[in-house]
Amino acid sequence: MPDFFSQSARMGRFSTVLGADILVLQRFDGVDHLNALFDYQVDCLAAQSDIDFDALIGTHATVTLITHDGGEQAFDGIVTEARWLGAGDNGHRYRLRLQPWFFLCSLRRNQRIFHNKTVVDILTELLGTYGDAGALVSNLSNDYPVLEYTVQYRESDMDFACRMMERHGISYHFQHLDGAHEMVLTDMVETHPTIGARPFYPDVGHHQEDIEHFWDWHPARRITTGAIRLTDYNFKTPTAAMETDRTGDAGYAHGHIESFDWPGDYLDQGRGRVVAQLRNDGERGQDRRYEALGDIIALRGGMRVYLTGDDVPGTQSEYLCLSATHSYTSDNYGSGGSSNDGTAYTGRYILLPATAPMVPDLKTPRSDVKGPQTAVVVGDGEIDCDEYGRILVQFHWDLDAAISMRCRVSQNWAGNGWGGMVIPRIGMEVVVEFLDGDPDKPLVTGCVYNGKNAVPYDLPANKTVSTFKSDTHQGSGYNEFRFEDERGREEVFMHAQKDHNTIIENDESHSIGHDRSKSVGNDQSEAVGHDKTITIGNDHRETIGNDMYYNVGRNQQEAYGKDHIHRVGNIFKQSVFADHLYETGRNFQGEVAGKYTLDVGSSITNNTGKHTLMAFEKFQIKGPGGKITIDGSGITLEAAKINLKGAVSMGGSGSAQVPTLQMAAKEGLPLCEECAAAKEGS
Repeated sequence: MPDFFSQSARMGRFSTVLGADILVLQRFDGVDHLNALFDYQVDCLAAQSDIDFDALIGTHATVTLITHDGGEQAFDGIVTEARWLGAGDNGHRYRLRLQPWFFLCSLRRNQRIFHNKTVVDILTELLGTYGDAGALVSNLSNDYPVLEYTVQYRESDMDFACRMMERHGISYHFQHLDGAHEMVLTDMVETHPTIGARPFYPDVGHHQEDIEHFWDWHPARRITTGAIRLTDYNFKTPTAAMETDRTGDAGYAHGHIESFDWPGDYLDQGRGRVVAQLRNDGERGQDRRYEALGDIIALRGGMRVYLTGDDVPGTQSEYLCLSATHSYTSDNYGSGGSSNDGTAYTGRYILLPATAPMVPDLKTPRSDVKGPQTAVVVGDGEIDCDEYGRILVQFHWDLDAAISMRCRVSQNWAGNGWGGMVIPRIGMEVVVEFLDGDPDKPLVTGCVYNGKNAVPYDLPANKTVSTFKSDTHQGSGYNEFRFEDERGREEVFMHAQKDHNTIIENDESHSIGHDRSKSVGNDQSEAVGHDKTITIGNDHRETIGNDMYYNVGRNQQEAYGKDHIHRVGNIFKQSVFADHLYETGRNFQGEVAGKYTLDVGSSITNNTGKHTLMAFEKFQIKGPGGKITIDGSGITLEAAKINLKGAVSMGGSGSAQVPTLQMAAKEGLPLCEECAAAKEGS
């Protein structure tokens, strides 16, 4: 390689993994941003035409510029593009593009769910996967809420990280070393690094090359939104006040125009105030700008500088650099190259007063979910839900099976302690929609069958069947409510795997057009608080396999339009504790196959026109004083004393004792009261 391909005596040099002076710096153009990627274009020379791009791409390369005071400033980046521009008089020309390692995050798109993590946790986990490619430094001062679920959905890692940082008011910039650079996170202007004071000299000062300085300085203003109003909704605290607002301090006309947005992306009013302040600060930070030119190599996006000098246009103050555009050109390399480098560096800067709020713009859009999706219910056991009825789902796009997302479930009714409730079970495929398209806010709106979860009845054979059929938890069985709408086979069917309980606060009516049958496998009990009426148009039959008991608290009445027959296979017993009354409109006939016994505690009175008592073998009347026996041998009176009153009449061939009876009647001898007639007539 020619001797003049040496960078040792030059203001600018370029180093790569290929080795020293394999590629030498010819021109450097680039821009450093706060809250954006830096982008460097490096034009360089090489003695060879076959530089191995595979060896360069994806590796660190560093531009180093010598400052006025002899210090060095590195501009390090990852080689993301390499191009051969052709051969010139001095060698082969190449152009390389350097970008931060954070650019690599734009190459990976992903879908994943972060659970119960702060934004800092998420950024650390997300960006830490890039290993040696990048270094992340956190200079954050604020506290950040734990987010129950945060979804990266069809976004590059870079877009997702930027969106999260913008949402929470986190800025980032890069600081450079030789052969490396770091991504620094900040949330306060005070935590940004400072390069100290730099003077301002008017245009004439442009020739003062002994000190870094600004030579051009232009203030600028713009009108911005003057007030922010936000509100949101949290289903866990649905009646909580959520509205919040913040107002800026603009002094120009129309400087208090309000912007209202919903949802505000917060869960309580306290956090809402923080979010509203961030939005308002973001607007205020867009108001004042300063555009400057200078040769301050150390000034990059994200760094602070203090402006000094007698000719400062305004007040001496501290500023935060939002962007720095660098331009450096080296003298041509040629034979007999000089050690005196007539190169020049120029910088163009956009700055913000350090007293103004610095909040990143909300410029990275959320990747909305364009329509409903399906997911699979997961969790522990067969049913897994929380106190709100939320279930865990695994989306088809989520490759991390260890992370699932708990979703609310839409019901057909949802009141305070009343409404509908059906909890989708593990293994079901559910339909998920997203509120406002936000992947962080899923809502289960239904369930669908699939090749694994079959329909309850074969289709299309049972296409007229509509059913609601459940499955016994941790067992076999089901409950079901089913409709059959096939003409001629219409049916409403209900199946209870165990108990069926019905509570009716007022009336219940049943109307059955034809037959009704009921089968009870064990006991049946019925309690009626007041009256019970049963009307049967024809026959009523009841068959009881064992005993039957009636307990009537007061009266019982039975009315039969025709016959009433009791058949008792064994004993028939009636116990009446007061009066027992019989009333027969016509005849009364009884038949006893064995004995007939009647015990009366007091007396028996029979009132009838005729009274016939008949015994086929023997008839006896017994009393304390004797008895009368009528049998086949005749009538026998047995008594200690017999009194007859009244006339006694005898006829036919009677016993020789008849005269004795007549005499006893005449003389008033005791025989019987009924014989009194015998005393008067003889």
